[in-house]
Amino acid sequence: MQQFLRIFLDIVLWRRGPQDLPPSATLVWLTLVAYVLVSIVQLLMLDDSAIVWAFFLIADPLLLAAWTWLVLKVYGRTERFQQTIAAVFGTGALLGLGLYLPLQLLVTGLGFGAESTAAQVVALGLVVVFALVTGRIIKLATDSSLFTGIAVALTYFIAINTLVGMVHGPGN
Repeated sequence: MQQFLRIFLDIVLWRRGPQDLPPSATLVWLTLVAYVLVSIVQLLMLDDSAIVWAFFLIADPLLLAAWTWLVLKVYGRTERFQQTIAAVFGTGALLGLGLYLPLQLLVTGLGFGAESTAAQVVALGLVVVFALVTGRIIKLATDSSLFTGIAVALTYFIAINTLVGMVHGPGN
């Protein structure tokens, strides 16, 4: 397991890519579980409704996997799905645990509200990190450009946040 953690860290740091992971259903399930567990910890720090919890614990991973498969299908690279989605889930869990959660704790611990400038700057930084890491994974998996990979990652990010806004409803 330590070997995989190193690979995920190397993927985050742009030293390796999804091709360095084995095509393994077991690894996909393990990374999915890690991704969901980190999401649970993040959600515990927020005061959200049960529907938001269900969305992030069920819909987000399913939509992320479907979006990744669709992009690979468009590029004719579906044979890379297990490696790619394991890389996406694994780096998502690693970034969540090692970067997002500590920053979330820091911002809330310092008393900044979600609407504060500090919280918004941190959120923007996290979006940039997500776009760069996930974009590079998509770039490598599809043999496309980094621009394309980042565009695919940001399209997913915008879509998922639009759906979250719809789940929250107006005024929430």
